[in-house]
Amino acid sequence: MWFALASILLGSVGASGLDNALALERSGDAVQALDSIEELIRRNPTWATAHIEAGRLRLQLGKDLDRAEAHLEAARFLVPENPRAHYLWGLLMEERGRRGEAIRSFETAILYRPDYVDARFRLAGDYFSEGNWEQAVLHYRALCERQQSDSTLARTQLASALEKMGRLPEAEEELRRLVSQRPDSALYRRKLGEFYARTNRPGLASKLLDEPKRKMRELNKSAR
Repeated sequence: MWFALASILLGSVGASGLDNALALERSGDAVQALDSIEELIRRNPTWATAHIEAGRLRLQLGKDLDRAEAHLEAARFLVPENPRAHYLWGLLMEERGRRGEAIRSFETAILYRPDYVDARFRLAGDYFSEGNWEQAVLHYRALCERQQSDSTLARTQLASALEKMGRLPEAEEELRRLVSQRPDSALYRRKLGEFYARTNRPGLASKLLDEPKRKMRELNKSAR
């Protein structure tokens, strides 16, 4: 009974310590926050959440990636179904230049949490960089469906991947949807115009790419 009570009290103190450390980060002192979290880990080496936060902070600070790897490896061992541990591992693998491992980690993250937008966006981007257009399209489309009106970057990349696959009508549809969502955006109008130029439709391209002529302000007639 006393052992169980002691465990509860230690867990409560540890959670409070982690909250205090994260408050330090929010106040702008990420280095002190990291030191505090790693001190908590020294007291409780099997605390997965603390390992995740320490790994995240080391990644964020770019500080000793080997130690970040050790923290995240421990977290993935302790909580193998935690999607955040796999997402952060994927970010570390990207930083290490090991894109294949990053892809596997992001896939695992969204396997456990299909609505994990950040993980799916990184996964789609890695597939795009690898030239795997089919998988890039799959994940960018999923992002567009989930993010709805906030999916402009994902939709731009989706259109690009569709174009690279030769699926031009679908690419055009995505670009036109962007323009309809943001009719005042010169960027999206230019992207659609450039698409028309690449697909040999100069008339449509010129309507979007030609700069509108400035209307000259009329001058008052001279009194002379």
